[in-house]
Amino acid sequence: MGSTTSHRTPRTGVLRRRVGRLTLAGATSVSAMGMAAPTAAADDHNVWDRVADCESSGNWSINTGNGFYGGLQFWHPTWTGFGGGEFAPYAHQATKLQQITVAQRVLKVQGPGAWPVCSVRAGLTMENGLEPYDGAAPAPAPAPGVQGTWWVSATPGANVRSGPSTTYAVVGAAATGSEVTGTLSNGWVRLADGRGWIALSTLTDEDPGAATPEPEPEPTPEPPAASTSWTVTATLGANVRSGPSTSYAVVGGLAHGATVQGESSTNGWIRLADGRGWVSGSIMKAADGAVTSPGSSTMAPLVLDGSRGPLTVKAVQRWVGLPETGRWDTTTVKAVQAEVGTRVDGAWGPMSQAALQGHIGLSRDGSTYMNYRTVVALQAWLNANVIG
Repeated sequence: MGSTTSHRTPRTGVLRRRVGRLTLAGATSVSAMGMAAPTAAADDHNVWDRVADCESSGNWSINTGNGFYGGLQFWHPTWTGFGGGEFAPYAHQATKLQQITVAQRVLKVQGPGAWPVCSVRAGLTMENGLEPYDGAAPAPAPAPGVQGTWWVSATPGANVRSGPSTTYAVVGAAATGSEVTGTLSNGWVRLADGRGWIALSTLTDEDPGAATPEPEPEPTPEPPAASTSWTVTATLGANVRSGPSTSYAVVGGLAHGATVQGESSTNGWIRLADGRGWVSGSIMKAADGAVTSPGSSTMAPLVLDGSRGPLTVKAVQRWVGLPETGRWDTTTVKAVQAEVGTRVDGAWGPMSQAALQGHIGLSRDGSTYMNYRTVVALQAWLNANVIG
């Protein structure tokens, strides 16, 4: 490419790279190098395939880390300088035709010498290199249309056009609610009666005249359980939420030792009798001394061993009001994320880690997973605030 070329040494050439340039080693002629020009019978329309075969063994997505990219081995500044960035950041990320398009731009400015060896081997010239490349695979045949029945949903109706685009003339109309049949293709329905085309966006596949099914009767709600007196056992108190799950908003709080009236639900949450909201039964004790938590039982204090094992996970699940399965699954992760006030996505990462550390009073260390110090601190916090 003039004084600075953009391509790597071909697979069997005698070129040497120097400060990003390629120069012939010595003054050896092409014939002395044993590179004969292609015969006249060669197919000029495939000249870029032959250049690529010489440059990269025909691998249009090659990136060997040598500073040259793609089937025609573009030097990156050349790729961007001739507009390759409009297709892909690097040449090997672009399609074959896009690489050839940029190569033709280079050829117009620098001539075949931009590929000093492979242009000779491939028979690349200004004439054949700038011809439209016809080596692309033929375009796939359009998918067959889908036949069906629709009803006009647009108000005050839908235009019937002479072709499948708004650039075609309006040749008729279909009233709102009218039934049409035809073949759907590329967002347009070709009417079976030959009148023209209607945009699918103005149609619906639901018959507006069809009878609306009777709604199923709502199940009879279970009678509420008798109100019971409950005492908050968590050292730091209990959150009052707007619904029976940690996914509901915190709307209030109860201090440690506070006694309230409420009804226990089947999922282990207590609905306060005064209507303020819900409290997790995992941190409440009934007047008869029983703790109402799904699958709950007497839980011994955790050993501070830094291992997030089944016992630690059960304590976490008791904290967030889940069944105590001992499995650190997506449901448990989401519940903990909601409890500590971070993004609820079921994936434990640096944001969740930082939020948990802040919630339990541990200094944030930038970790992305539950490391040893975090689990030890969490176990101590669970002992003090959940297990009691």
